[in-house]
Amino acid sequence: MPEITFIETPAGRHLKSRVDAVMAIYKQHGHVNRNLISDKLKLTMLQSSQLLREFLNAHAPVLEWDNFKNGYKAHSKFKVYSSGAPDSSPLI
Repeated sequence: MPEITFIETPAGRHLKSRVDAVMAIYKQHGHVNRNLISDKLKLTMLQSSQLLREFLNAHAPVLEWDNFKNGYKAHSKFKVYSSGAPDSSPLI
């Protein structure tokens, strides 16, 4: 049986760099989904799904699904405070 090899992309070398790559897309667009990751990083849909899963595992407590943007975004309660700490003054 022939050996299966996978193409290693720059986003696929280290977990932190992969999560950081998705975070950069999130910061640029305000949300993130599989199609956006695939387009921006020139990955297949399967690779972008794996990358999105890693991102979700790293940031699960503060993310929620947004039906209007069809992607994940920071939870509304997370964005209330300027530094993310509950004792900070609210942005409102």
